[in-house]
Amino acid sequence: MTAPPPPQRPLTPLLRPALALLAGLGITVLIVGGGVLITTLGALRGQDPRNFAPPMWYYAANMTLSILGAAAGGFAVSRITHGRSLFTVAVLALILLVSGIAPILRGTAGTPGHPPWYPLVLALLGPIGVLAGGVGERRNNGPRASAGTA
Repeated sequence: MTAPPPPQRPLTPLLRPALALLAGLGITVLIVGGGVLITTLGALRGQDPRNFAPPMWYYAANMTLSILGAAAGGFAVSRITHGRSLFTVAVLALILLVSGIAPILRGTAGTPGHPPWYPLVLALLGPIGVLAGGVGERRNNGPRASAGTA
């Protein structure tokens, strides 16, 4: 007779939230970074890059990408850490808030040609999107049984 396979050990208590945080941050950066690159190239079409004055749709598109990318990151973090508190989602929101507010507090956030409100709005949309995505995932799925329980 063969012995039954040993039970699988769960991930250590800190490994799953850490990996979820990295995944959420990566998803957010991929969506926002890629989208902003595409919108910037679209707005630059036919203009001299040295004298770039973005149209108003550029700001709306970037703000939409910021909140959607952050919501996707928050959704992923919440999905990966399901069954635990929303602490990891809150940590991702805090990371995005600090990374957006730091240039504003140092006074280096303004870019010539951009409205003065734009950096602050972008800094606030990230955490709002993360929290909306994380809480939305939890409310959508509600309590569900783990895959390994009967």
